[in-house]
Amino acid sequence: MRRHRDKPVYVGQPWHVVLRDVGLDAHAVLRRAGQPSNLFDGDGSWITVDDFYRLFDAVEVEAGGLEVAIRAGAVVSAELFDPAYFAAMCSPDLTTSLTRLGEHMELVGPFLLDVEVDTSEMTARYRCKQRPDVARVLGLSQLAFIVALARRATRHEIVPRRVGVVAPVADLRACKEFFGCDVVVSEVFEVVFSAFDARRSFLTRNDEMWETFQPGLRRRAAEAGAYRSVRDEVEEALFVLLPSGRTGMGEVASELGIGTRTLQRRLADEGTSWLEVLNATRERLARHYFQSTDLNATEIGFLLGFADPNSLFRAFHRWTGTTPEAWRAAVRSTG
Repeated sequence: MRRHRDKPVYVGQPWHVVLRDVGLDAHAVLRRAGQPSNLFDGDGSWITVDDFYRLFDAVEVEAGGLEVAIRAGAVVSAELFDPAYFAAMCSPDLTTSLTRLGEHMELVGPFLLDVEVDTSEMTARYRCKQRPDVARVLGLSQLAFIVALARRATRHEIVPRRVGVVAPVADLRACKEFFGCDVVVSEVFEVVFSAFDARRSFLTRNDEMWETFQPGLRRRAAEAGAYRSVRDEVEEALFVLLPSGRTGMGEVASELGIGTRTLQRRLADEGTSWLEVLNATRERLARHYFQSTDLNATEIGFLLGFADPNSLFRAFHRWTGTTPEAWRAAVRSTG
């Protein structure tokens, strides 16, 4: 059975449309990302989150900057988006629309759209369940997509209160023109709307159409759920629990709502074990932090749930055969 962990993100024909519409050569993007030239052809392909990010990094390089994210996110056309998009357009307002998108997104893939509402504003945050970061073009294009959806559905030039991105503000001057507000550095990719705009009626509202789309979305979610493994769920739980030092199997089992013995048995059925998953998750995150951030070993050890820095040093040497500092220097010198 195809495992969601191995191929968590689907890419297909829509990529040809997006890249063409933003003025990029699909084959050039695929070559730069180290992917086969037929990746988007036929029925498409399932790829890892890391490879998915490499595609977006390649798009940024080929386009010469982050402005391409705005162009990609603003391409809102019938040939490009799937039933989840049209279901969102059928919603009564933006809050309902993004909530529906977020619920569907959480079920079918590794990404989340968290929607938070209070009396004065509504915030939508885009993040990944399997990695602590989001590729810059991916995150920014999602925010542009949300704003474009709001404007298209309301036929009103909605201006967010603020937009937060995990990227240097200096790179985003052109993006401010699209959003109409300041774009600031944030810990996550997020867009904030006034409560009034969040409740503004969608002119595209169609309750009957929503009833038509809903069963299909549920079926797609169920099919996607078939690809998920217990290992996937353990890794996602560890991603949340590690920084708090909660690294015990019992704590993860409790997070998943099952018993420790049940967790052990299900992992064994998949040919793995608790310690193997814990170590593999820590290694993957450690490599990411040392390669992509300037955090020191003490800070990274804390994020990985190690009781003291020496534990991280011993584990990292076991994984790589060298020290964290030497590995970081070597990786960055070849990048």
